[in-house]
Amino acid sequence: MNNKLTAIRTFLHVASAGSFSAAARQSGMKQSAVSQQIAALEAELGAVLFYRTTRVMTLTTQGEQYRQQIQPLLNAMQEVEDRLQPEQHAFQGKVSIQLPGGIGRFFLPHLLALQAANPELHLTISLEDRISDLVREGVDVALRLSAEPPDAFAARVLARVETPLFAASGIAPVMSLEELSERPFVRFSGIGMAAPLRLVTDADSVELTVNTVFRASSSEALLLAIEAGIGVGGLQLPLAAKALQQKTIVQILPAWRLPDRFLYAIFPDARFIPPRVRRVVEVIESQLPGLTGIFPV
Repeated sequence: MNNKLTAIRTFLHVASAGSFSAAARQSGMKQSAVSQQIAALEAELGAVLFYRTTRVMTLTTQGEQYRQQIQPLLNAMQEVEDRLQPEQHAFQGKVSIQLPGGIGRFFLPHLLALQAANPELHLTISLEDRISDLVREGVDVALRLSAEPPDAFAARVLARVETPLFAASGIAPVMSLEELSERPFVRFSGIGMAAPLRLVTDADSVELTVNTVFRASSSEALLLAIEAGIGVGGLQLPLAAKALQQKTIVQILPAWRLPDRFLYAIFPDARFIPPRVRRVVEVIESQLPGLTGIFPV
């Protein structure tokens, strides 16, 4: 092949876009040129990389293995090239970042300001709580709240986040764990209705059976349910800070809280983190001290 590297990049673009036509539109190439490059790469490798039908195109097993192994190599090449550039050019190029749906919103204004100040930087931001396949989806860094780091990817812990218990202002106070177990309770929909509630102090832990009356997939919905008096529940302290200040909710049983979670920066491969990705994470990290309920580790 005259330009195998170009064909490899086209292959990765097609794998990310999901079709030859989408990859052609996004890259400004003709679809025929994309198809020719993929065909030539397959002939060079002696392997079929994509299953093709009239309606669906998917990676073969060999194609998926090739994608997973070749992407880090291209990342490494890009990192070498980035290191040759002056520091002032660190904020240029594409960075795809995933943020948690709740706490991630605190970082959006700072990321928007970063791009506004650096026209050559192009951010792709998604707010969602699912654990994605970073390599397959082309994500450079994902922020995740979890009790433990993920097994599949490299991760760096940024902070510890506390999750106290709250209730609507004006309702009868909760005086004990026994009373808590009798109150209507709200919690995340990813947790089973009958699952026990685990609470901790700095020195103890306990599991309770609670009366779950409402579940939601977002912290914002849980906050609204607590403010409406539907039930008591746990909220990450940064997300509850404004409501506490406005006195629409109050903290209950302050000695107890849900188990702490940690904010992780997760990378497809820790060996190859481009400077522009590192700098974006640094901007996020610089905002953590200003958030209530965020603690260094």
